[in-house]
Amino acid sequence: MIRYRYKYKTHITFSENIFSHHFLLRGIPMESESQKIIQSECSVMPGDQKSFGLDTFGNTVVSGYIGEYHNFFEFSSEGIVDVYQNKISEKLNPLFLYSSKLTQSMSNVSEICSTIRFSESQSVHEKIFIISNEISKALAYMPGVTSVHTSADDALKIGKGVCQDFAHVMIAVCRNFGIAARYVNGFMEGEGYTHAWIEYYCKDAWYGFDPTHNRPADPGYIKLAHGRDYEDCALDKGVFKGLTQQKLEVYLKVEQIQQ
Repeated sequence: MIRYRYKYKTHITFSENIFSHHFLLRGIPMESESQKIIQSECSVMPGDQKSFGLDTFGNTVVSGYIGEYHNFFEFSSEGIVDVYQNKISEKLNPLFLYSSKLTQSMSNVSEICSTIRFSESQSVHEKIFIISNEISKALAYMPGVTSVHTSADDALKIGKGVCQDFAHVMIAVCRNFGIAARYVNGFMEGEGYTHAWIEYYCKDAWYGFDPTHNRPADPGYIKLAHGRDYEDCALDKGVFKGLTQQKLEVYLKVEQIQQ
């Protein structure tokens, strides 16, 4: 077990005042046999009026409403988490065997699948490494060329993308071979931005794997939420009234601490 302290803040500045602002956030780590929350607190500005709940996939959500005019929005979350083994024992939801909007098996996904060969003796864990190695050849990491709406097939067509794209492609390929997989977002040890990886299912348990870095998601990864793809577990969603431009600033720091 390794103990981590995390500090996460997202700040949005609006060029004009907005109002009637509904928001839904996923910035609080999940609890499971792989991680335990020791301390957690979060705040929302302006107003700090919020409620807590769970979505369809069991992710913790923070939601609320700001009726008055405002020109910024800030959400902060910090706490301490103990991270254990990279394994979550859980009954399989068959939903994660089938394609979703951003992970459909179309021409480019089918093409990369055609290059992958498995032997009958290989385990699911071994197959995951083979899949990830092929994705590493097909995709180059490059920010700014895709968006949150880019599908796995489109990312492969471009040949470039970010962690979200690597995750979507790997999920699409896994499901094509009958391996249940789901999208995960959360924090990585260090400073920077939030991260995305996958979990695949093997013998009654989920295991994390990071296709962007081509390695298992061992301690150093703090899970926030999971879903079929990005759209099921976006960290922040909002609807408001007003015509405005937005400037987003994100701060994240995850560090190992002494027990």
